This record gives sequence, structure tokens and C-alpha cells, in this order.
Amino acid sequence: MSKNALSTWDQARDARTFGSIEIVRVIDMTDSRYTASMIYPEAEADEIRLLSRRLGPSHIDPGDLALLLSFHAFIVKTSKLTILLDTCIGNHKVRSEWPAWNNRNGPFLENLDKQGFVPEDIDLVMCTHLHADHIGWNTRLVNGQWVPTFPNAQYLFSEREYKFWKEYYGKNNDPVLYNSHVDSILPVVESGQAVLIDCPYEAATGIHLQPAYGHTPGNMILEVGEGTKIHAVLCGDVMHHPVQLSHPEWSTIFCEDPAMSREARLCLLRRFANTGTFLLPAHFQSPAYGPIERDGTVFRMKNSTGQV
Repeated sequence: MSKNALSTWDQARDARTFGSIEIVRVIDMTDSRYTASMIYPEAEADEIRLLSRRLGPSHIDPGDLALLLSFHAFIVKTSKLTILLDTCIGNHKVRSEWPAWNNRNGPFLENLDKQGFVPEDIDLVMCTHLHADHIGWNTRLVNGQWVPTFPNAQYLFSEREYKFWKEYYGKNNDPVLYNSHVDSILPVVESGQAVLIDCPYEAATGIHLQPAYGHTPGNMILEVGEGTKIHAVLCGDVMHHPVQLSHPEWSTIFCEDPAMSREARLCLLRRFANTGTFLLPAHFQSPAYGPIERDGTVFRMKNSTGQV
């Protein structure tokens, strides 16, 4: 195998092996379209048009310049544990504010099975944060009740994050996060499977949750490594789209603290640029997963198609 092949994401398997650890992507929804200015208030059409020529149609529609996003989870398979990070949108959940998410009947569990896993295989579920599109498959509807999808798993939630949304509900008395707190978090807590943690947190040898606050008050990233080598960083919504490699200063309208989110993103990119560590964001379309390099004031991601 060539040196170049060793630095790329395997598109055929939608996975990559790092030493004794395998990381696998499981898709819930792809090719979701969003107007750039809706997500990034600072984005201008001319700049998005320029970026579309470099990033290509997998990431930006060259016609109407819509940004394309994926909603997927990652499985981290070690010799001892099977970990699922972020559980996407979910099925049968009322999300009237987001028509594409509302009462879905998507193929996530079928896609999980195609990758060789069933819900009973999962030992740990980790949510980088508690937005509705990262917790949806925490639960599924069984006989009219929301029950944990992964019956043998502990679910790791940031205590800081959990308390923030719980207090938000107490102050505002309205549905928290499109009611996802009720249908996707509380049933896990009530089942006794939830574990509230503080960051940094070592889930297992080489598996570390680290703070990356800003997008939400308890936002976390997952570092996966062996020995002193960090193979990959599963970075959730620290970045939503590859345009932020060229404009890391852009925070989204979904960020609770845009300035803190910007700092967390810049810290992540500066720390791992030119190290060979893979960045695996929660919403980048395939095949945009790979190591990053610094190019002056901007960043590039190396992958099987060249660079993003």
C-alpha cells in the first residue's frame, strides 16, 4: 500500500483503520441543503462561489451555491469497546421547525447493520453536545414509548451541557431543543444508562473526551489514539462545513457563544495542522475526512480526492 493511501479515508468501506482501532461512519442523512448565509452570517455569495470551485459539488451546489451537509455518526471499535459517537436525527420524532427531520423514517439502523453492527453491540454512546441532530437515535419508539436504542450501552453526557439545558427549560418553560431533551435525553436518564461526566475524561485507554466549548456550553471532542499518537479527532460541530477551513473565523448561527466557538475551532486547527492526525467532523460530506495542513492563514484537508 502506498504512503498516500495510508493517509486517506477508505470510501468503499466508509471507514479507516488506525493501528488496532477502526473508525467507521454510519449515515443518517446526506446531501442536506442549506443557504450559506443562513448558517454563516458573515458569508458572502462571491466568496461562496469561489469556494465552490475548489471544494466541488459534493460540498457546494455550483448552481444555487447551497451548502451540502451530512448527518452521520462514527463508531470507534477498539479491542475491548465499541463506541458510538453522536446519534444524529432519529426516527419518528416531531421536529416541526425542521421539515427534513420531522417524523423521519430513515435508514440509520439499516446502515449500522451494513457496517456490521447491531444496537446490542454498542458499549458506550457519547454525544459531543445535546443538539437535536446529535442525540436523535439515543432513543427509539417502542409501543408508544421512547426507550434507549442501545440497551447494553452507557451514555456519556457532559454534566455541564446537561445542566445548561435543564436550567434553560426551568427558566423558559418551553420545549428544549425542539423537544429533543424530552424524547432523546430524559428516557436515557430514567433508564439509569446515563452517566454525567466532566471534561477532560478518559473513557478508555487512548479514548479521551476533551472540552471544546462555544458551540454549546459543554461541547466536547473525542481524541482517539495509541501511546502518544493521536490518530483522529472526532470533532462534532466545532466545524460544520469545509468552508470553515478557509474561514475558521466564521461561526454558525447555531453557536451559543460565537466568539468562544471561533477560538475552539482555531485552537483545534492550529494544534493538529501538519501532524497527520485525521479530523472527522459530524457534518462534512464524504470524502472530506483526513489530516489537515496549514496554508498561510487558512487550512486544507488531505483526502482521497486531493485536498479540500
